[in-house]
Amino acid sequence: MSLKHLTPDELHPLLSDPSLLLVDIRNDHELVSGILPGALHVPLGNLTAVFDQFPQDKKIVFYCRSGVRSIAAGEFALAQGHTDVSHLAGGILAWANAGLPIQAA
Repeated sequence: MSLKHLTPDELHPLLSDPSLLLVDIRNDHELVSGILPGALHVPLGNLTAVFDQFPQDKKIVFYCRSGVRSIAAGEFALAQGHTDVSHLAGGILAWANAGLPIQAA
């Protein structure tokens, strides 16, 4: 399996999918810019400690500020045996530039 790259317009309609686990891997101080609706916040540095608690039957989508750290998180998830893993290409910056909703953290 390989990591899927989702654009903001591809991810937006998926937010209502109950089988989706959206994970914000930015650091705590980055949350001042908001968080995507329904996202779980797990800083990248904490991901390995809590990853075994992620349900195996969920589609996981990671995002960060610009899309670099989310690739690393996605590759880690694939290496742990998850098969449906994506990341938000361009991160929350691309999401905001597309005019899509961001919630206060």
